[in-house]
Amino acid sequence: MESTHSSAIRHTSPDHSKLLLSNLHNLYVAQDFCDIQVCVGDQVFHSHRNVLSAASSYFHAMFSGGLAEMNKEKVFIQGVDGNIFKIILEYIYSGVVLIEDITVQDLLAAADMLGLEGIVGACCSFLRQQLHPSNCIGISLYAEKHACDQLKSAAQHFIENNFSKVSQEEEFCSLSKDLLVSFLHSESLVVENEYQVFTAAMQWMLSDASQRRKHVFEVLAAIRFPLISQRQLETYIESCSDLSLKVALRKLTQDFRFDRRLPYELKTGRLKPYLFQPRKSARKNVYVIGGYTRDQGGRWSDSQSLCTVECFNTFHEQWRCIPPLRHSRSGHGVVQLHGLIYVIGGESDSLIFDNMECLDPTTNKWTMLPSMMLPRCGLGACVFEDSILVFGGWVGSEIGDTIEKYDPGLNVWSELGQMETVRYAMNVLEHQGLIYVVGGMSDMGTEMQAVESFNPVTRDWIPLASMQIKRAYAGIACLEDCLYVVGGWNEHFGALCTVERYDIEKNSWSLVTPMSTARAGASVCAVNGFLYVIGGRTSSGEFTAPSTLNSVECYDPHMDTWVMMGAMPSSRCEAGIAVM
Repeated sequence: MESTHSSAIRHTSPDHSKLLLSNLHNLYVAQDFCDIQVCVGDQVFHSHRNVLSAASSYFHAMFSGGLAEMNKEKVFIQGVDGNIFKIILEYIYSGVVLIEDITVQDLLAAADMLGLEGIVGACCSFLRQQLHPSNCIGISLYAEKHACDQLKSAAQHFIENNFSKVSQEEEFCSLSKDLLVSFLHSESLVVENEYQVFTAAMQWMLSDASQRRKHVFEVLAAIRFPLISQRQLETYIESCSDLSLKVALRKLTQDFRFDRRLPYELKTGRLKPYLFQPRKSARKNVYVIGGYTRDQGGRWSDSQSLCTVECFNTFHEQWRCIPPLRHSRSGHGVVQLHGLIYVIGGESDSLIFDNMECLDPTTNKWTMLPSMMLPRCGLGACVFEDSILVFGGWVGSEIGDTIEKYDPGLNVWSELGQMETVRYAMNVLEHQGLIYVVGGMSDMGTEMQAVESFNPVTRDWIPLASMQIKRAYAGIACLEDCLYVVGGWNEHFGALCTVERYDIEKNSWSLVTPMSTARAGASVCAVNGFLYVIGGRTSSGEFTAPSTLNSVECYDPHMDTWVMMGAMPSSRCEAGIAVM
């Protein structure tokens, strides 16, 4: 029967493009139907005009734009290495490109010239993964040269986030004056304090003082001198090796010394207001997390674990509340890594935790993460490179001697090794690749004064000079390559007001001015060149349990003095602390 209706179907083969590309690659390998020879250096490549034109805007213009090469059987490519062009041809015919450290820059430059956006994008992604304090400036300049805006942005963001480390590298001193000034003006520099920005600028100046001292006022105009202590500046000027720069610095500091004595309104009238504000990305917000509280005169059993989190802006001296933890806890570890705050272990009502929570300060949201291999409280925690390490602590009914490592990239915990000396309620701090373990309680239940360093790479433990006073439940922070161990508990003296400073280079301890309030289990951190000591518990009567504190003290290491700050909204002890 004859049909009165016509029918049609449009079929798309999912494998057609892959098969076509495979066949084209076979033609290229066999050199079949080749109609063009591309000469690159001393190498000749047989290819197909239509394939090259379809893949590359450069070749499309060459073969169709009326250029001299349009009808020639042999064309010459200048400025590209033959081996690099071979990699590019392989990509054109297969869609696969091999990118390596030794070829990536030449490959990106050649692909940029030939208009191969796929290779350019792949090279940019590769270089983003290779960003390091030693190469990020070079990558940023290279990205700008080839108009790779996303790579340039990523490199500059890396420089700002790692400014202190980047400024110690050779590349930093090769920066142009204009690029240096643009970085020094950035609000996004992640620094401990403004003094780090100042010393980085001076390092650049001194690396070629004879040529650069003429730029001193332009470069240092970006430094927020009112945020740097006068004593620090005077000490630096005294040690400056270049006489002309020393004179210029004295002139600058004399002006600012006068401005410091003026009321705030007059200061901001004479100087730009931003000079009196910390950079937006500077570490200035202190997060005090969890802990426990106990009212004065209360019994030991009256302590209450906390899930609350309070944030202190050290510049404005204001407190605000942050969304609470999912689990109330005290005696936990807290670390900061890649802009996130991790809260690890701890205990509540004699239940020891193995879980971990993570706070994103940009969204103020908590997330539960994989648990440790063992539950721990009274542990020590720190960051090493891109991992989190936890040490010792109470593990069930005994003191743990293991070290666990958390890899945020893999989202897994693993065992790293064992402690040389078992302890809990100790201080743990990483500094320049070594981890310092200080004091704590021994397996005999007595306070310790022993100090050790641990190298996570070699797994070696080294005994160091002991503290002058045995202490556990102390706080610790690092200022200017010195460790400060603050307060703590001693069986004979109760809560301690003493503070010891450890000189890493000399391997020696000394006492500094004590706090006005004796306290154990306080939260301690370093911000903008000062020590902040928050909360804790103090000694009480013979028949009452120690009460928790809400007071805050601040220590200036250059003046060796303490001042009382505004009180925390709630009293707490054995809380975790992080600075963002």
